[in-house]
Amino acid sequence: MTLLQHRNFSARLRSGLFAFFFAPMSLVFLGSSMVDVQALAAVGQPLASVEGLIGMALASLLLALIALNCEESSAGMVVTFAWSIAVGVAQLAGVARIPLLMRSSVGSSDMAAGVAWCLYPVCLSLMLGACALTIKSVRVRVGKETRMPLARVHRHAFGTTVAIPAAIAAGFLMIVAAPSDSTNVAAMGLEGVLATYTTPPWFALAAALALALVAVSARWSITGAQVAAWIVLVLPAYVVLPVWASLTGNVIVPGTSIITRIALASPPLAALGMATGCASLGVFWARLRAAKIRDSAAESTANEGPAGN
Repeated sequence: MTLLQHRNFSARLRSGLFAFFFAPMSLVFLGSSMVDVQALAAVGQPLASVEGLIGMALASLLLALIALNCEESSAGMVVTFAWSIAVGVAQLAGVARIPLLMRSSVGSSDMAAGVAWCLYPVCLSLMLGACALTIKSVRVRVGKETRMPLARVHRHAFGTTVAIPAAIAAGFLMIVAAPSDSTNVAAMGLEGVLATYTTPPWFALAAALALALVAVSARWSITGAQVAAWIVLVLPAYVVLPVWASLTGNVIVPGTSIITRIALASPPLAALGMATGCASLGVFWARLRAAKIRDSAAESTANEGPAGN
C-alpha cells in the first residue's frame, strides 16, 4: 500500500467510524426532539418543550461534526445516510425515541404519526444522500469545469438562486402536506391528527426533493445553501412562528384551521432545515480540501520544473 493509498484509507476509516458511532445518536435525538415539539404544538403549546428545542439544536451539532469529518472522504456521510434509513424505519414503527429527554408523553403511535404525515425519514434520508453524492462529486470533479453553463460564470449566484427557491418550495409544500384538523388530538394524542388526514404523500415527497436540491446547491455556493437552510427554514419555523403564536394566542385549537397546518409543519421544517444546514457544511469542507490538494499538486509540479532539467 502506497503512502497515498494509506492516507485515503485512513481518511475513510476515520470519517466512517466517527459517523458510525455518532450518526445514530444524532438522528434518533433529532427525530425524537422534533416529535416532542410537534406533540406540544398540537395542543397549543409551541414553546413548551425546552428539551425538544434544545435537543434539535444539539442533534444538529452532531451532524455538523460528522460533516466536518467528511472533508477528505464522503464515507462519513454515506454511513450517516445508511443510518438514516434504519433510524427512519424504526421511527415510522414508533420505536426510535428517547422518552427521558422528551417533555411530552409521546407513545409509539404518536412517534409514528409525527414522522409519517411529513415523510420526515424520507426527507432526511434524501437530503443526506444528496449530501453524500455531492461531497463525492466535489472531490472527483475538482478543477474541472462544471456541467452547468450558468454556474461557470456566476457560480455563487447560481447556487443561491437554486437554494433559496428550493427552500421556499419545501416550506410551502410541507405546510400543504400538514394535517389541518386537530379535533381528535385531545382524546388520542398526536396520532389524532391522522384520524381525518387525507392529504396524499406527494406534497411531502416533493418537499423532500426540494430539500435535497438545497443540499446539492452547496456544490456551487455554500452561502446560498446556508441562507436557505437557516434564514428561510429554521428561523421562521424554530423561532419566529412559535414565538408569534405564543404571544398572539394564534395556537392550535380543536377544529380545522390553517394555523394547525403551519404549527404542525414548523417542527419538521426546523429539524430538516437544521440538518440540511449542518450536513451541507461537509460539501463546503470537501470542496476546500480538494482545492487545496489540487493547488499543492500544481505548485509541486511547477517547482520541479520541466522534465529533463
